Amino acid sequence: MTEPVRWVDDLRSFVVTGYDEASEILRGPGWSSDPARNPEAPEILRALPPGVLLFLDPPDHTRLRTLIAPAFTPRALERLRPRVIAVIDAVLDDLFASPEVDLMEEAAYLIPLAVIAELLDVGLEGAELFRARTPALVRMLEWSPTADDLEQSVLAAQELTMFLLPVLDERHRAPRDDFISALATAGMTPEEMVGTCVLLLAAGHETTANLIGNGTLALLQNPDQIPHLHANPPHAIEELLRLQTPVKRVGRLALTDHRIGGCEIPAGHPAVLHIDEIHRDPRRYGPAPDPDRLDLSRVPQPHLAFGSGHHYCLGAGLARMEATEALPRLFTRYPTLRLATPDPTWRSSSTFHSLTSLPVRL
Repeated sequence: MTEPVRWVDDLRSFVVTGYDEASEILRGPGWSSDPARNPEAPEILRALPPGVLLFLDPPDHTRLRTLIAPAFTPRALERLRPRVIAVIDAVLDDLFASPEVDLMEEAAYLIPLAVIAELLDVGLEGAELFRARTPALVRMLEWSPTADDLEQSVLAAQELTMFLLPVLDERHRAPRDDFISALATAGMTPEEMVGTCVLLLAAGHETTANLIGNGTLALLQNPDQIPHLHANPPHAIEELLRLQTPVKRVGRLALTDHRIGGCEIPAGHPAVLHIDEIHRDPRRYGPAPDPDRLDLSRVPQPHLAFGSGHHYCLGAGLARMEATEALPRLFTRYPTLRLATPDPTWRSSSTFHSLTSLPVRL
């Protein structure tokens, strides 16, 4: 095993591949997620909507998270379950309009997008706009974004903001039983509400789509694991989150000097957490049973697929619900599902563990 924390010249960053060391960084004080505090961050990131929780540090992060959290409590999410199941069933009903389909395009991306449109109650117009613009929006989350990535992401964020502002105003004046109304009545500013909705569209949509797509591919490549999926879906999803984690890189900036894993990280230096390697750390997950082997009967192990500490993903429960309901239904509805190509293509991304497409047939 390589050193769990090491400096990499090409990245101009400290790379972290150890579970305990990554947990210490994510949970401990003296680290920042705010690109405005990072001299290496592109200037254009400051053109994104203010109030994006992912890019805030305490105390601003703490205040905003406290306002948003009630919408993601277990009780609040359980009320959403019938709507989530209805969305999944509708998508699966129409999945095989042709003999071969791209499961990423026709299910993995469509399910979380439709759930978010339901959550925000934005109707068909909003759902169509979200589907058209979220691919560009998520480019802001690349660890090494190109100038074009950032430009396209900012344009998408601005277009979505223009759509959302009148919706926010209308829900403020006449609240409904939806997520935007909950934000409006929680005392958030319009900028913070827009930032929260944009984050939900970017991070929430992308990670759930990747979980469903990666999970489907892993099960098609390991069909002996499908009975374990049906036997205990929640346990199975935790193993898929560990081994097929939707996000493979997370960054932090040291605000103070740290000593992590025997390595000195001076203030002002970035650390890149390689989640995909962290989830195979033999000190945590091995050497036996093999941490590289997909085993859906494995007792769920702690993982960092949704982060940790004060930036632990608020939408983790919703993502788990969608995957736990979608994957068993997919393989129950279509037990003869097969890959249409032996080697689906993976997306070129510095942040996401994501398929470009997943052609399947019956």
